Amino acid sequence: MEYDLAKAKTEVAKLVKAFETDSEIKPVVSRFFRELEEIAERRDPSNYLLLPETDTHPELKTNLTRLSYAPEVQKIAEKLRLNLGNNSQGYVGNLTFKQAEQIAEGLEGIVETPSLFVEKLKILRSGKGYDANGNKQDTKKLENAFNELTEVRNPWRAQWLNHQYSLNKEDKLQVTYHKFVDGKIKPVTELLDLDTLMEDRLPGIDLIDYIENSTSQGLPRKSVKKGKTYFWHPRDGAVARFDADAGGSDLGCDGDPRYSNDAVGVAVAKIFHRK
Repeated sequence: MEYDLAKAKTEVAKLVKAFETDSEIKPVVSRFFRELEEIAERRDPSNYLLLPETDTHPELKTNLTRLSYAPEVQKIAEKLRLNLGNNSQGYVGNLTFKQAEQIAEGLEGIVETPSLFVEKLKILRSGKGYDANGNKQDTKKLENAFNELTEVRNPWRAQWLNHQYSLNKEDKLQVTYHKFVDGKIKPVTELLDLDTLMEDRLPGIDLIDYIENSTSQGLPRKSVKKGKTYFWHPRDGAVARFDADAGGSDLGCDGDPRYSNDAVGVAVAKIFHRK
């Protein structure tokens, strides 16, 4: 039987919205929607990457590169009154920092933190990773994903990272981000790691040394080697973002959370439930 799975998912998303206030029908339609999502994931599980459990998070599933537009994203966007879609590079852009967080929350996940981003880059660089079905990823696909995120070339690619910086009452810089605690998403605010590099490097820091030796919060250490990746240190009121284009790659912890651009997307990490 020939059918269009993406079209079917779109129609079910409309049903979920139509029965938003019906306490009996909505759970049934929503359950069917989730089952369609599982089918879609099984069809192309390689668009996701598993991040192994650590002492700071359970086993997670995240986008191989960035979040692409899909019916479940459409449903959340409609609730937020956002007009979203894939950009010319195939992922969702035009999101402010807050909107990226709202989309992630709607998907029952979190925007990748710098720590999770570094974990992902390590796996991609190693060529040894697993997809959403727990099967080994193709080495070349992982290499391509690493290049998509970090390679110095056009077009411009970027994504928000789940760090927001502020000063506490003692005028010490702190960072707020989200993490999974006992299976639930919790906001966390803590002092910035004292070993964090607190000067701009223009350029730069060595990308590989940063990936392999980041702080507990996923930022460059004071001892990070010099290199070609631009770095802007954390500032009060700023958020984090990673970018790459023909002019270079950069980790900016000085971003305006209100900023949006077609090229600025997001990756969403969710708890991975093994069956």
